This record gives sequence, C-alpha cells and structure tokens, in this order.
Amino acid sequence: MRYCDILLHLTADKRSREKAATALALAKRFDARLQAIYTLPFPSQLYYMSEYVPPSVIDQQIEEAREEAEKVRNQFEQDARSAGVAADWAVTEQSPIAALRQLGTTCDIVVVGQSDPDRDRTVNAGLDALPADLALALGRPVLVVPYIGHYPQAGSTVMVAWNGSREAARAVHDALPLLKTAKSVIILCIDPDAAQTESAKALARHLAHSGIVAKVRHTTAGDMAVGDVLLSALADGNADLLVMGAYGHSRLRETVFGGVTATLLDSMTVPVLLSN
Repeated sequence: MRYCDILLHLTADKRSREKAATALALAKRFDARLQAIYTLPFPSQLYYMSEYVPPSVIDQQIEEAREEAEKVRNQFEQDARSAGVAADWAVTEQSPIAALRQLGTTCDIVVVGQSDPDRDRTVNAGLDALPADLALALGRPVLVVPYIGHYPQAGSTVMVAWNGSREAARAVHDALPLLKTAKSVIILCIDPDAAQTESAKALARHLAHSGIVAKVRHTTAGDMAVGDVLLSALADGNADLLVMGAYGHSRLRETVFGGVTATLLDSMTVPVLLSN
C-alpha cells in the first residue's frame, strides 16, 4: 500500500519551498506523482478600502501575484527535477478551499501548511481554518506542515493519537503507507478507560498483521488539556509525525475548531496527519 497521487497546496508565503520539500520527500518515498496547485491571493485593497479602487491598482496587484507565482514555480520545478520526482504545476484564482476540494478528491493525500500567525491577513483569507476544513470536508487525509522548522523526512517515528473512535480508525487507515515505512510507531492513549485500553491493544495486533510493530503507551492528562498532553508526548517520544482524527460537527464550528484539533493546529511542533 502506498500513496500514488499527492496534492500540494502553495501560495504567496515564505514557507512555500519548505512545504514543497516535505511533499517532494513524500513523493520520492512512495514513487508518487506530485501535483502542485498555487492559489493566487486576492488583491488586498478589496478587503480594507471602502473607497473606489482604480482598476489599474487591482491589475498591478494581480500582475505582481502572478510574477511571484512564476518564481515559486521555477523553484518548485527545479527542486522536483533534483529530487527525481514527477511533478505537475497549476495556478488558479479560486480560493484555497475551493481549489483543493476540487482536486483533492482524486488524490491519495493533500499537503498543506499551518497558517503563519505573523502573515498578512489582508491576503489569502481562509488559510487559518484550511487544514481542518479540508480534513472534515474532503474525505482524504491532510498532512499539515508547521510554519516553522524543516521536515524533509517526516514519519520516521510516528505517534498515533488513539481513543478507539471512528475518526481515529480512519486516520490510522489513511496513514498506513507512512506507518509501514516508519522506524517506530507509538499508539498513545490519554486517560483511557477499559474499552479504549483493549482497543489500543487490538490496534497494535491489527497493525502487526501488516508488518507494523507498534508500542502502546498510556498517559494521564491531570490538569493539562489533551492537546497539551499530546504536544508533550510528541517531544518525549521524539516523534516527527502525529496521526490523529479530525473531530467535530460541521454545523457547530466552535466544536470543530475547539479542543484538541485547535490546540494542535495552533501549536504543532511536527507535521500532523488529519483525517475524518
């Protein structure tokens, strides 16, 4: 089992090459084809100027955005050739969520970036919620790359956040190619009850049938939030990838982006594979 088609989202930000490096390494590992989709940012004046904006100003911003896209394309194609990865490139004026929902249904995994808290929020609106929106709506796993750090070989030590839920099971299944190539797999249970403890053992046995040796670890949250416990466990286990379900109800946005998912997406220290 492997990933054959990988979709990478790029846009106007300083982390484009780092995100591409992670996706290229993933494509190289699985001999997969990589499709990069670059979403052009909307002209920033449209978001904060109430007075008339001359068309020439908008045209200039669009031209500058396309020039930046071409620079990113040249670097991406050069890096793909150096890595020996078959790669395609496309540019769109669609919003990131619209473009990725359209293309993502026919790929095996989508690679996106964590939103940089210091970025200019007058452009590329919607990037903050993009990873969770995709994981909940797309039906494909979403690999989120942190906005800081370098992760060319993410997935050497994989930690699975396990509670026996449907979402967690879906995430494990979607991560199987990565689990098969990992050097170490840790199944982490936080404050498990008896049923969750047994399901973690059953998961380890199930993975063993696929040749994956996984260790089950239990920990307690105490006064800490579950998201913070996960972050601490990642550091203690020297994990370089977290696999977890994306939880919530699409009509209750505060639930979707509250709790564990929000903590991880805000404070992630390693790439996170989300699936719903």
